[in-house]
Amino acid sequence: MFSFGPSIIWCVIIVVGSFISSSNVPSIAISDKGIHFYFYAIFAFLLALPLRLSTKRAYSFVTTSVVVLSIGFCLGVLIELIQHFYVVSRFGEYFDVLANTIGLVVGLLLCEILKRKSVL
Repeated sequence: MFSFGPSIIWCVIIVVGSFISSSNVPSIAISDKGIHFYFYAIFAFLLALPLRLSTKRAYSFVTTSVVVLSIGFCLGVLIELIQHFYVVSRFGEYFDVLANTIGLVVGLLLCEILKRKSVL
């Protein structure tokens, strides 16, 4: 049985990473938008697992999608707004929200594909 523990831990990692001063973040070969994409794809996957694969009550793909996209989108927008208005070394960007949203959709679809192929 899958739990929400991993998705909560991953959410904390996203939040903490979003507010670390950009001068303290090591540079890596992947673009900033790529990082947003991957972090939110992983978040969506981890959040969708217990919703889709619960032995007590598995939700439909549509319901799971609404829940995951709502939580992920609101989290991303809230982080970007806080960065824009309150964090001196960080800036909120519309394209970050777009990368987050695309990542959420891909994470959801990956979870659903693996579920339907009976991998999960």
